[in-house]
Order: sequence, then C-alpha cells, then structure tokens
Amino acid sequence: MEFEWIYLAYLFFFLVAMGMLRLAWTMIMPGIRQFIMESAVRKTGIGVNADIIHRRKTDLIDGEMPVYQLTFAFKTREGVEVQARLERPLDMDGFMRYAPGNGVALKYDPQNPQRIALYPNDRPLILGD
Repeated sequence: MEFEWIYLAYLFFFLVAMGMLRLAWTMIMPGIRQFIMESAVRKTGIGVNADIIHRRKTDLIDGEMPVYQLTFAFKTREGVEVQARLERPLDMDGFMRYAPGNGVALKYDPQNPQRIALYPNDRPLILGD
C-alpha cells in the first residue's frame, strides 16, 4: 500500500482554511460584540454629558480610517465619577471633534456605567432642572 500524497495536501489546505477562519473570527467578533452592547445601551441607558480625557490610536483600520480608543469622564446620577472607553474609527473631522478636552453626549448603562454608547449626533445635552 502506497502513501497517498493528496491527503497531505488536503490536510495542508484544511489547516490554512481553519487559520484564516480563526483570524476572521477574531477580527469580526469584537465589532459585533461592541455593536450589540451599544445598541442595548442606546435603548435603556441614561444620557449624560461627558468630557473626552484621552485619545489613543490603536493598530486597527476600519473602512480606511484608523481606529482610536477614546476615554470619557462623566458623573452618574448618583454622583459617581466614571471613566469609560470606547473605540471609534475617526476621519479628520472626527479626529478634531473627539480631541481631548471636548465634550460629548453619551448614554451609560445604570447597572454597569463602563458600558457606554455615543448619541448619534453626540452634541452636548441641554438638561433642565
């Protein structure tokens, strides 16, 4: 009985395909997870004004735009100071808009204030008494 080399080729292509699927999975799942979390927070979250205190460029690219990790500081209704992070792809307008020191409007989850989502127009809220 002779060794069938074609099985070795099948194994090679199978391993390459599995590696590519694993890579695709690790690239796509964080974005899907963040989208689901932000959707839930937008529905049930509490709106607040927040300040951008830090902006850091990540190694990711989304739609030919670099992805930045933005750190926000805000106070919950209970008066607790919270710092939360969110990743966003930013073009040049977004880069200027989300500079440290600027204010934005966001929603946070009352059970876990680290879970945040930006308002669609993300302009500061005008809150009444």
